[in-house]
Amino acid sequence: MNTRFSRRTACLAAITCVVALAGCAAGGPGGGQAGGIDPARQALVSKDGWAADGTGTTGGARARPDRVFDVRNRAELVAALGRADGDAASEPRIVRVHGAIDLSVDDANRSIGFEAFRDPAFSWDAYFQAYDPATWGRQPPAGPLEDARLRSARNQAARVVVTVPSNTTLIGVGADASIVNGMLLLSKVENIIIRNLRFADAFDHFPAWDPKDNAGGEWNSEYDNVSLRGARHVWIDHCSFGDGTRPDNTAQTAFGRPMQHHDGLLDITLQSSFVTVSYNHFKEHDKTSLVGSSDGQTDDEGQLKVSFHHNLWEYTKERSPRVRYGQVHLYNNLYVVRTAQPYAHGYSIGIGFRSRIFSENNAWETPPGVGTKALTKLWKGSAFRDRGSLLNGQPVDLLAGLRDANPGVSVDGEVGWTPWLHGVVEPTGEVARSVRASAGAGRL
Repeated sequence: MNTRFSRRTACLAAITCVVALAGCAAGGPGGGQAGGIDPARQALVSKDGWAADGTGTTGGARARPDRVFDVRNRAELVAALGRADGDAASEPRIVRVHGAIDLSVDDANRSIGFEAFRDPAFSWDAYFQAYDPATWGRQPPAGPLEDARLRSARNQAARVVVTVPSNTTLIGVGADASIVNGMLLLSKVENIIIRNLRFADAFDHFPAWDPKDNAGGEWNSEYDNVSLRGARHVWIDHCSFGDGTRPDNTAQTAFGRPMQHHDGLLDITLQSSFVTVSYNHFKEHDKTSLVGSSDGQTDDEGQLKVSFHHNLWEYTKERSPRVRYGQVHLYNNLYVVRTAQPYAHGYSIGIGFRSRIFSENNAWETPPGVGTKALTKLWKGSAFRDRGSLLNGQPVDLLAGLRDANPGVSVDGEVGWTPWLHGVVEPTGEVARSVRASAGAGRL
């Protein structure tokens, strides 16, 4: 038996009720510091989405005073997240972010970029010439230049990817706390809370070319703003996500396709589970939030239990979210859609392979021409449940729209489960007001 895990589980079970009650004292759908409760010491309240399952999610709520860290740059952030070894490494910690932390900096906190990470043998001009599909064909790139790109990519990842350990609360202080130019990675960890942070521009300088992706090939980038891979019991709350000042619509075109430098804003993959995503603002992005990375990830069956509620999806093109395998509860979210470029609307909810999405009381605001069939997309899914949704203030039948868009394909209206880990589901007519008032960083 894993003695350390057993001790931790028993401890969490003992403190969950106490800390959760403290979180409840914060009051109101927007959270906050009402009644003198420090948001850094709040835990997820009882029944607040899948992350409340079992022992719940407490993060660093019970951190000792010497395990509370204030950080203002990358070096301090990395030190705070990596401090302590052995048993002490799993003890609760709180990391408070002040101001903007740039992850793409050197040890002296000076901004660095492409040239700092580039392997000496790598050149984009040479790469474009070597692997042009007109001469190279549709085989994946291979050889010295591709090897040099991979070395360059590893150089960047070693600097801009920061890992978050178990039993951590990472929280922004004030309205301007942010983490930019890199990615937070939650890999095979548990019991983490991330709140009140702005995330922007997880920019990949060395995207990969896949000539077999879609009909004409695609460029694919590596970094999400926040990535969960095998993470469990995670609460992401009151954060803002975007591409910053280098959106992909400004990128150059190569091999006939736009070069993609950003991947997801928040991706939840590789058997991650018991996750609540609440009161966040996702803005102006293409591949916004992926739950489940591949149809072939059969180990995801029974995992990927995620709740999304009171999030603002503003001008997101697609994947808001796209789900494979997972039991996902989407409720009281607001979708604001546009048809103009960039980030013209493609779809909102993606019903992927073996997904079991339960959608209720979500609201869409769309311009003319975006109707019911455009709100969802079938990606080999076979079941979808929706109730109480509104399109421009009028009731909308998302399942009927999905079926109309996929004639001849059977889509079951029952998903085999009913959500029970949630508070009061707001009437849909109140969603736009409450989400606009509370979603995003700077609202705690």
